[in-house]
Amino acid sequence: MLNWRAIRKRLSEADLFDRTRSKLTWQYSWVLVMFLSLFVLIVYTLLYLFIWSDQYHRLNTLANSEIETLQRWADQDGDPNRRPPREIEDAFSISSDQSFYYLIAENRNLQLGNEIQPALRPQVMAYIDQERFRGKGVVKIALHTVVKPSAGEGGPGEQGRFIVTARGLTHKGERVGMLYIGKEVTFQHDLFRWLLLLLPGLALLFFLLALWLSHRMARRAIVPIARAYARQREFVADASHELRTPLSVLLSSIEALQLEEALEREPFARQMLQGMKEEVHSITKLAAGLLQLARSDSGEIVLNRSRFQLNEAAAAVIRKLQPLAQAKDIAVRLQADEVIHVEWDAEKMNQLLVLLIDNAIKYTLEHGRVDVRLAEREEKGARLLILEVLDNGIGIEPEALPRIFDRFYRQDKARTRQIGGHGLGLTIAKSIVEAGRGTIHVESEAGAGTTFRVRLPL
Repeated sequence: MLNWRAIRKRLSEADLFDRTRSKLTWQYSWVLVMFLSLFVLIVYTLLYLFIWSDQYHRLNTLANSEIETLQRWADQDGDPNRRPPREIEDAFSISSDQSFYYLIAENRNLQLGNEIQPALRPQVMAYIDQERFRGKGVVKIALHTVVKPSAGEGGPGEQGRFIVTARGLTHKGERVGMLYIGKEVTFQHDLFRWLLLLLPGLALLFFLLALWLSHRMARRAIVPIARAYARQREFVADASHELRTPLSVLLSSIEALQLEEALEREPFARQMLQGMKEEVHSITKLAAGLLQLARSDSGEIVLNRSRFQLNEAAAAVIRKLQPLAQAKDIAVRLQADEVIHVEWDAEKMNQLLVLLIDNAIKYTLEHGRVDVRLAEREEKGARLLILEVLDNGIGIEPEALPRIFDRFYRQDKARTRQIGGHGLGLTIAKSIVEAGRGTIHVESEAGAGTTFRVRLPL
């Protein structure tokens, strides 16, 4: 017969390592994404600054050279408002660094001008009338260009991008005109538009590649960890099992020595034997706990279900722990609205009650109280057992709550050493509850007490 619990446990462990691998993969991948994004941003910014500053510099250099030529003519000519002579016009030319140039007199007359396409002139003149270029350094504008097909009339083309600057022409200290020079930068504009698509695309490609490599590397790295975990679990199970026999022999030997009449006259020897007996009991309890957890890890905990009265079982556990509670003057009360009959594992239920009530008594101060509540409910057509153990003890700090069911975890190690325990009780309690497909939750406030709530399907 298949052991479905064992199968689920192994799948759960596999999921644990898968989650760990995925978590590591995503963490390192997000770090890589940040570095890739920063790299793309830096590359784009540097290219942007370098290319555009070069374009601006070339346009300003050309503008300064041409306005110097015009200024020399204006300083030598008696009437700078007239059209510049032929030799001055020959100094101006259309090139890759100059798509258009216009010299506009103060009376708005065009004295000098040319462009790569006639369609540009009215558009630039409209900008000039709006005074878009005066005193603004280099300005970016969009102008419609004209496509010349092989046959027929020219048709409207796409928008071209241009940078424009203006320089003033003066005569005897007064401005007599403005020189406007423009350079087409459509290629540079489109280049950066494509870079906005290309660089993130390349970054995404490298990210996916890195994600795939990270996943493969994490998969290989997790294999020895999983094997070490399995070997450790087997070692704990074997060691716990092998310790039971010598511990039983040692305990029996101590009890036999305590029966010797000669010890009646040796109080120191009796005290030593009693201390040894308590330590053997402690180690036996630890070995039993480790063995049970090892069985839980391997899915070997099987519930031997039988019908019994839960109220009587809880009352018996309370009576068993009564000496521990009386030593601290703690009132332990059982609260149940009705007699509850359950079909469950009586031994495991007894162990669960002992673990939870004993834990509550240990961490409750003197003159405190511990309440054990039993209730039966029906939810969605299924019977549920609700078991609550409440105390008004020292409580649990908020940062300790997520780890309270971890193995060997102790919130206050110094206090735990005083009251005893190895930090396995709540872990074992959780394994018992999970063996019955139930849940266990804890609610606590430091200094105000703790509530453990168990929900078990019946």
